[in-house]
Amino acid sequence: MKQVNKVPELTSLQFLVIEIIGPRKMRGAELRERLKERRVFKTGPAFYQLMARLEEAEFVEGWYDQEVVDGQIIKQRLYRVTGLGARAHRGTRNFYIGFGGKELAYAQK
Repeated sequence: MKQVNKVPELTSLQFLVIEIIGPRKMRGAELRERLKERRVFKTGPAFYQLMARLEEAEFVEGWYDQEVVDGQIIKQRLYRVTGLGARAHRGTRNFYIGFGGKELAYAQK
């Protein structure tokens, strides 16, 4: 009997966010731009709510960094994927790869 992978821990949007951040740290503003390039449009509040949920689940870690630009203090939110987030990403990817290229039932007509 073929082993079935457990249901993924990540939604498709969460998977995409972790995929975009990858192994480095990324500013929230840059992440939002990268999402827009993939036709994912989120308002500021909706984006930061998504990121807060990823932080609460410990899939990403976020912190504020500040720099001075033209005498103004600018605070930016930075994110990085945690080990738990990387494992959830791998597990989600493997879940879908596990279909082995077979069409899903809803796609068959």
